[in-house]
Amino acid sequence: MFSLVTLLYQSCTLQAQTDHLSIAVPTVEQEASSIWRTINDVNFLEGQGYQIHLPEEDLISTLIAQSKNGQFGNNDFPAIYNLLASKVYNAKDYERALKKVNAEKDLINRLVQQLKETQKTWDWEFKLFDNYKVLFTLYGTGGSYDPDSGTVTLFTTTEGQFMKYSHPANTIVHEIVHMGIEHSIVQKYQLPHGLKERIVDTIVSILFKEYLPDYKIQNMGDTAIDQLLRDKEDLSTLDSIIQEYMTRN
Repeated sequence: MFSLVTLLYQSCTLQAQTDHLSIAVPTVEQEASSIWRTINDVNFLEGQGYQIHLPEEDLISTLIAQSKNGQFGNNDFPAIYNLLASKVYNAKDYERALKKVNAEKDLINRLVQQLKETQKTWDWEFKLFDNYKVLFTLYGTGGSYDPDSGTVTLFTTTEGQFMKYSHPANTIVHEIVHMGIEHSIVQKYQLPHGLKERIVDTIVSILFKEYLPDYKIQNMGDTAIDQLLRDKEDLSTLDSIIQEYMTRN
């Protein structure tokens, strides 16, 4: 007969071994898509103060100028793809980033599992995926997310560096929280970009500051929300809190 201690130990071990991440090196087509999206959104990204990374090629400079003048579209994708396939893309460019994310994979899995358990007490829906796909890119901004597929696109460099943080877990967890609140909070209340970022940063900080000690709340959004989101208890009624905030403002 198993003792209670044995059962608890096995449960904790199983929980720690649950793998919620798939890590992938991008294909040429995926990197071409990343560049296309970045160029397409260049006015917005620059307006928000994001640092943008794109290949230093004459074609890219031309396409950026076209996008700023409203003359960029789907027909420009083949040129980007051909540039990467013939001159720029190298699968080995992602090896150092892959090594670093793999080194933090256990930590990220534990935080995702903790999030899965914590959100059960919340009276609003936080969207979760059984598996999150982390896809590297050498282009764009620090990170992005697809709330419908559970994909985190993580910017890196050929040297294995990441935007803002030396530890990629910070950005990956940030994007996972983005996906969790995208439909039930952000789209429901049509939150502006800055406020969305501040809420995500606050959630990550409240839940995981102990495990992500260098995580920082960006200087974005209305700081008045800070008075409404202070601890884990506040997160359990986030929908009501945002509703109250939006009514006031």
